[in-house]
Amino acid sequence: MGGLMHQLDALVVTTHHLLYMNEHGFIKSIHNALHPDVYKWKIHDTYTGGVPDAMYAGPAGLLFVEYKYVKTLPARDDTVIRHSLSALQCSWLERMKPSTNVALVLGVADTAIIIVDDFSTNICKSKYIEQSVSRKDVAHWIQAVTHSGGDVYEHKRRISNNSKKSPQDLE
Repeated sequence: MGGLMHQLDALVVTTHHLLYMNEHGFIKSIHNALHPDVYKWKIHDTYTGGVPDAMYAGPAGLLFVEYKYVKTLPARDDTVIRHSLSALQCSWLERMKPSTNVALVLGVADTAIIIVDDFSTNICKSKYIEQSVSRKDVAHWIQAVTHSGGDVYEHKRRISNNSKKSPQDLE
């Protein structure tokens, strides 16, 4: 009985945590999952608009990430997920992409998708479910990009193939 009560308590805490998650909490949860060898900087620039939320560094290079968090997925599979990426943020990512690694990480509940190219693309619920990974997988991807180097697309493909979530986990 004690084990069942412990599992129930853990579920209630997790559910409560996800109900009140925001972008700041989402970023913090990814940072908590990062390997200690990844240098992380949560950027808070009040003077320059469009600067990404975080910078990560390792022996293989830098990675700038803009995070967006949405509390819930839309009801319909073909509905576009509304997030708040501004034109200035999109422009900053596009401008930096030729010289360094950049990404947009769109999170919903306990999952995320990693976007490394067309940052202004519309993401619908079905595409999100198909491409999403866990927050822990995002942390592993950040480590791979900053410590192993190579192609951000290849690291993203590996993370997506190794993710153990199911579409039911998202609803």
